[in-house]
Amino acid sequence: MFEILKDSIESYVRNVGLILFFSIPFIISLVLLLPPFSPAPVFSALGGYFLRSGSIPEMTNLDLLVIVLSSGLSLLFISLAAVAVTLVVKSSKTRTRVSAEAMRNLGKYTFQVFMIFIAFKVLEVILLSYLVSIGTNELPVYIFSFLFSLALFYIAPAVVLEEKKPVPAMVSSLKHIARRPINFVVWLIIAFILLYISASLSFLMFVDPMLRQGFIILVNSLFILPFLVVLQAHLYISKYTIIK
Repeated sequence: MFEILKDSIESYVRNVGLILFFSIPFIISLVLLLPPFSPAPVFSALGGYFLRSGSIPEMTNLDLLVIVLSSGLSLLFISLAAVAVTLVVKSSKTRTRVSAEAMRNLGKYTFQVFMIFIAFKVLEVILLSYLVSIGTNELPVYIFSFLFSLALFYIAPAVVLEEKKPVPAMVSSLKHIARRPINFVVWLIIAFILLYISASLSFLMFVDPMLRQGFIILVNSLFILPFLVVLQAHLYISKYTIIK
């Protein structure tokens, strides 16, 4: 595990220019979810934005339309950034030019990952809306989201590195987590620590809430999220022990 983390840091540092460039969509994706851009009852935590499900019945059609458009565009830019950064890792491992690789496959990979994310969100919203409408507990949504999230965890590496189709990619993600659960747990711990540090620094450096949000968006988008994607790709590649 230490060797994988070391390789991930070296890969990030070696390709930092390209990774920063390809990470710009992360900024756009987070800005699209900022509370000022949405009339919905949202709140932020550790740089993420969340909708209060209990307020869904009070939302107008315009509110829902804004949420759908902003969330859809946000997922598109997240898909683009994740795929592009993973392509950088793939190119560094296969010794191919990033520009040529990106020109040929960036659009195809992004579309595949984006459609998988959209399918997940649509199913999640349908289930949540149904449970809210009948006034029952939302526990099934949490269980569904957790299980589906496991299938999505290695989706970008599976699509980009192995060129798998959506369903096989999700199956591959689940298999990889089942075979090497420690990798998944370590990734979560590293992600939590980095996001916690980013949020803590924002509170130490700024008093204004908007400045805090701006700082978190920049740090998370340009440094933390790209590194986590690089680490994710290296964790996925680790199943091929012959690759160094």
